[in-house]
Parts: sequence; structure tokens; C-alpha cells
Amino acid sequence: MADAEWILLNPGPANTTPTVRRALVMPDLCHREPEFFQIMRSCRERLVRLAGGSSDWTAVLFTGSGTAAVEAALASVVPPDGGVLVLNNGVYGDRMIRICRAHNIRHHAISYDNVTPVAPAEMARVLREHRRLTHVAVVHHETTTGVLNPVAEVADVAAAEGRRVVVDAMSSLYGEPLDVTREGIDFVMASANKCLQGIPGVSFVIARRSAVEALRGRAPRSVYLDLYNHYVQQEADNTPFTPAVQVLHAMEQALRELETEGVANRVARYAEACRVLRDGMAELGFEILVPAGARSNILTTFRLTAGVTYDALHDAMKRRGYIIYAGQGDIRTSAFRVSNMGTLTPLDMKAVVDAFAASLDEIGVAVAPRRG
Repeated sequence: MADAEWILLNPGPANTTPTVRRALVMPDLCHREPEFFQIMRSCRERLVRLAGGSSDWTAVLFTGSGTAAVEAALASVVPPDGGVLVLNNGVYGDRMIRICRAHNIRHHAISYDNVTPVAPAEMARVLREHRRLTHVAVVHHETTTGVLNPVAEVADVAAAEGRRVVVDAMSSLYGEPLDVTREGIDFVMASANKCLQGIPGVSFVIARRSAVEALRGRAPRSVYLDLYNHYVQQEADNTPFTPAVQVLHAMEQALRELETEGVANRVARYAEACRVLRDGMAELGFEILVPAGARSNILTTFRLTAGVTYDALHDAMKRRGYIIYAGQGDIRTSAFRVSNMGTLTPLDMKAVVDAFAASLDEIGVAVAPRRG
């Protein structure tokens, strides 16, 4: 069923529009020609504008998954005599720690369990104790469980302590409220295939222009993931390496569609779709892992009910055209994840709940009668 029309309930890649997919089919184009640089300029300008940035901000594109942008930012912006405080409450916070280790970047981590938001007050104490830490790195939406971290408060504390913030907003930018221009924040990383609703293969860093310019003359830790080199080349309508031309063309279309929908409207659509999902799943007896008040509106981690294994539930849902996602790490055998990013609507999420009800019936698990 490779050509099946799956409804993707995993946290990216998300379902896209037919027009975004059709944008992949374009004439072959050399990446050193003006026609390509027009696409690149269009994408970079729209990324900044839709994120709420002014001319003081810029976007730097990378051909690679979201981790490429995260690694480029960390490897490029933390100076050799500096360091980074990583706020870690999930798989992606841990991945930032692994990136620091791989590049021999001085780092210190504050770790929490994967359903607890990071604590800015504790961060302030650690920054005072570790004066050589110049940056703070935090994941906005930790898709390990769907916990949403208080990035605004993190930025406020960092700014007060004279530090700069690097934000992994991979699965939240354009889908959750986020002021990327808040004082303290210098770099925000995301990718095309999450809330932007584009095709996998391109990631990007939205950056305070002065912070990127400050990297001039610094010896790079990486050849391919040198943020400053990509920035300088893209500013000059150039590119250091061969980019994913067709994927960027599809990304431009996705950006145009985001402009048409409006970021605020997309955020509201995701929130309502999430409400429909959670209300319906509660009627089926599913409990949410993350406490109320710490949850995103993009992804929900549900506890598996008694008598249900993830594999059985996944396969029953897939037979109905829906792809759910396993829990990560310690919760793999006890929980599963459902995302409502992408083109999905509240009406689509009602159908998702109906499919869960039918899947439970197939597995042989009785559920309480549902309303309406």
C-alpha cells in the first residue's frame, strides 16, 4: 500500500496539500541560476515575516532534517571559550546534549522528567554558578510527550543574566504561539515538514541578524553545518552546496498557503483539532500523560488502556488509514502519541476518534457508550 493516502498522526512529516505536493514536479533547475535564487530569497523572506520578524532578522536554509539546523546552530554559535546550558526534558533535549558532546562544546544540563516543563528559576541559579556558560538551549515543544516549555520565561531569565537563547522550535513554529523576537532569543530552529506543512528535506534557522554577523571570523566546527558560511552565501544569492531544489520549491508553496491561512488561524485550527481529539479520546477511556497546563496543542501522549498493546492498536488504526506513533524511551510500552499538525481539521479529528473506537472494538476492548 505504498501509494495509500495515509492520515498521518505522527509529529511530522505531516499531511500536506495537493498543491504543495505538485510543486515538487517542476522543470529541472540548476541551483546556480537566478530562478533558483529567487525561490531561495522568497522562502527566507517569508519564513522571517511569518514568524513575526523584521529586517533585523534573517533565515538560513539547510538541506537536511531538523537536526541539521539544531546541530548547525549549536556548533556555530557557542564560542570556544563559552558554553551552553541545555534544558532537557525529553529526547530532543538529550539530542542537544549529544550534539555538544560530539563537537566538544562545553555544556551543562538541567534534566527533568519528560512530562515536567523546565523551570526558569532553577536555570537562573545554575547560570550564576556557571559563569562560562554563554548560551541557553531549550526545546519549545518536546514531542517526546507533548510538553510545552515556557520559552518566554526562559528568554527573560537568560536576558537578565546576560545570556542568549537557542530555541528548538522544530514542531511548534507556526503551530503554537511563539515570539521569536523576544529579548534574549537569538536563534530559532525548525523544519519544512512540521507546522509549516511542507515536504521533508529542508530545515532552517531564524536568527537575529546581529547574532549571525557576530560569528564572522570564528573558526567553524563543521564544514557542512557552518551557519555563518550558509548565511553569507545565501545573502549573496549563492549556496555553498547543492540544496534540495524541488523541496524548496514545495516549501515556497507551503509558505504561500500559510500566508493565506494566517499563522493565528493555523494556531487556532490546531488548538480546536486538539480539543476535539482529547475530548473524544477521554470518552473512550484514554488518559493523557502530560498534566493539564503543560500540554501543547499539537501532540498528545495517551496511556495505553488495559488489554491494549501499541502494536495491536497501531495495526488496527493503519488498516483504517491512520498512522499513530509509539511512545519514546521509557514510555514506549505504556503510551502512544497522536499529533494533529498538518492539514488536519477538527472534523478530521472526529473521524480519528471514530477510528480509535472501531479499532478498540476490533481488538476486543469494550468502551463506554459515547455522546452524540
